Amino acid sequence: MHAHRHLARRVALALLVVLALGAAPDAAVHPAAFSVVGTADAKAVDFEDGIVFFLVLGSDARDGQDVRQGNADAIELVALDFDTGNAAALAIPRDTWMDIPGKRFGRINESLSLGGPELVAESVEQLVGIRADYVLTSGFDGFVSMVDRVGPLTVYADAPVHPTGGRPVRRGLNRMDGEQALAFARERRQLARSDFDRIENQQSLMKAILRSLRQGEDQEGFMEGGSLAALRSLDTDLAPVELYRLAQAVTTFPLSRVTTCTVPGVPDRLPSGADVIRVDPAVAGAAGGDLEDARLGRDCG
Repeated sequence: MHAHRHLARRVALALLVVLALGAAPDAAVHPAAFSVVGTADAKAVDFEDGIVFFLVLGSDARDGQDVRQGNADAIELVALDFDTGNAAALAIPRDTWMDIPGKRFGRINESLSLGGPELVAESVEQLVGIRADYVLTSGFDGFVSMVDRVGPLTVYADAPVHPTGGRPVRRGLNRMDGEQALAFARERRQLARSDFDRIENQQSLMKAILRSLRQGEDQEGFMEGGSLAALRSLDTDLAPVELYRLAQAVTTFPLSRVTTCTVPGVPDRLPSGADVIRVDPAVAGAAGGDLEDARLGRDCG
């Protein structure tokens, strides 16, 4: 009973970290599941040395759909270096225009609906040169309740904004509950750099959630409330032992050792009128090279 309870706490904590790493979808939809799958490279992972790469996705799947059937509206490639204790998260703009492997030209976020988490991993590998070991996908449902479990959060905002459906956010530190955090994570139309500023806001949320988790994870009852809900909504192809080891790995890196960055790009408009982001392959590859050291500066690429 004690072992099961400990597993539930660890897995729930890992799922909260998944959400913290930017996987809050932009659309106002309510899918109700998490997905964790291992790629072919995951077979060699031992969570003791070297670097493990997690691809973290936020799905915009419609209410009642599997999260793997939507588009990936938040994309973060996370590196955990077990030799140095460093961790880094590289965000990829969802509107990045590219040749999706085996499919067609499109935005990178379409890879999820075209071929599931595995195709997103292939697309990211083609863009930055790194193949993820695991792909973690979450939907809207559960984000608010999980944030409320560990919050309220203290979140730093670089600029004031009044998110749609939320309260005004001032520049500097802000206290946020789950609904406010979701509105802050989703807002992009009012931001000067649109999705690039939205990604920075999501990474500020990530740090706030990780800080809150670190402060409260040892408190009796802190994680139990969300544990069962997280486990019930989890769909995975991993064995219980592998899932446990993954959960432990995700939660061992302190906030002070986590760096974040975003693949730079240039906004463009297609003849069809669709807005996209043009990314220089050399710049994306350089950002991936930095991520292989699990250490990123603010100006990656």
